[in-house]
Amino acid sequence: MSAIVRAEERTIVEINGRSKESLFDRFLSAVAPRLYHNRQAHRTAAKIIRSYEATAKTRRTEGWVSAGSSANTASAGQLAFLRNLARDLYRNNGWAIRGADEIVNNTIGWGIQPRSKSAQHIALWKAWGGKTSCHAANKLTVYGIESLVLHTIVLSGECLIRRRTMPTRSGIPLRLEVLEPDCIDSTKNQDGPGLNRIFEGVEVNSLGEPVAYWLHKKHPGDSFLVQSERVSAEDVIHAFDVERPGQLRGPSWLAAAIVTLQDFDDYEDAVLMRQKIAACFAAFVTNLDGAGVGLDDSTDEFESLEPGAIVRLNPGDDVKFGTPPPVTDNDAFSKTALRRIAASLGVTYEGLTGDYSQVNFSSARMARLTHYGNVHHWRWNMMIPQVCERIWEWFEDAAIIAGKVAGQAEVSWTPPPMPMIEPDREGKAYRQAVRAGQMTHKEMIAEMGNDPETFFDEYKEGLDEIDKRGIVLDSDARKTTDAGQLQQEPMTKAPGGQEKNA
Repeated sequence: MSAIVRAEERTIVEINGRSKESLFDRFLSAVAPRLYHNRQAHRTAAKIIRSYEATAKTRRTEGWVSAGSSANTASAGQLAFLRNLARDLYRNNGWAIRGADEIVNNTIGWGIQPRSKSAQHIALWKAWGGKTSCHAANKLTVYGIESLVLHTIVLSGECLIRRRTMPTRSGIPLRLEVLEPDCIDSTKNQDGPGLNRIFEGVEVNSLGEPVAYWLHKKHPGDSFLVQSERVSAEDVIHAFDVERPGQLRGPSWLAAAIVTLQDFDDYEDAVLMRQKIAACFAAFVTNLDGAGVGLDDSTDEFESLEPGAIVRLNPGDDVKFGTPPPVTDNDAFSKTALRRIAASLGVTYEGLTGDYSQVNFSSARMARLTHYGNVHHWRWNMMIPQVCERIWEWFEDAAIIAGKVAGQAEVSWTPPPMPMIEPDREGKAYRQAVRAGQMTHKEMIAEMGNDPETFFDEYKEGLDEIDKRGIVLDSDARKTTDAGQLQQEPMTKAPGGQEKNA
């Protein structure tokens, strides 16, 4: 055994003491010292190989509760409390408002829009989803519903959409009712029919697939006695960010930042109050003769200070000015706290605070790319598969029932693009990628948040109108160069072999 392991073993023995050794170990150490040391060295080596620092029972890990519960058991009974705290922060804490809005605005923007080769389906979608009649409350378009759903998920951890078969102006008998997770009857925890089980109002089969939801007929916050009813999962969209296998409910996204947000809010209030106290220029009057000036004295010449005031003191009175408390390290502490909040929410510090004083183009772009990694996850792993595609399926079913279309159509989704920090540089990069064959025109247009088919139709329509009117623009690449000069006409071969302009 190596000398390092033996030294480690001797250290352990010195620290722990011989009192913890077994009687056999003590006997072995006296009769066969070499065998005893080999035995202890093997034990120590095995301990070094198997152990993790975090698993050691030390003062650093004392009181650290790490239960091995499942995703559902870990959140049982706590989701309502978390979302109520998060909603209160959103009502009263500006940083919580900014963080939640940053997530929603960057992920949804003007809306995640469908693309399909079926012009009939897209026209019907625009007629239905582009109007507020698609919303059960007749307040939002389908893109406003997307924004509301994600906003609810950020604060409450999850959101529900219930399908309602109702007439609309477009002729599509479908309306979307957006519900808060409070409407799930969390008291339902029991075995369901067959092999089904119900956990906090979500009924799942043996594979963990939701088959039904137990929903209150009214929001529990509006009534004390609210009954629940079983609603098929076919008529309900239950959207949340799945973080663990088997997870059935979602906690508020503000959960990791709730305590920090509240403490930082208290800190800011305390600093503000200290500044207000410091701004009050206080003076204290003492009487050197010992007579003193009490509160009951009739003199009030020195009750307040005013600009340009002349104050006459009584004989023996002395004036001492108070020293206001200084405010130090506020900026450094605030930045540290806000960075922690931004990391908890998955946004950038600059996006949360609007402070871009310490960034340049490269650092700002790297921070934005890191944040948009989260944005892509929220879009493609949650909003699009759980919300957008399910709404499209409901829309197609309703359109077929209404006789508007004959069948289904394939669809893809185009989310808003990542905003450009410097359009000159980034636009040039797109152009070079297209010219080098690394990206198609359609890919570039889709990445910029537009529907390629619609874009090309509108682009051709605009060019045709320009040609019809005989207008030549320096932005028309068909006729002008980057410098605004007219393009030379291509040369062709004449019958005699000579080149001429086409």
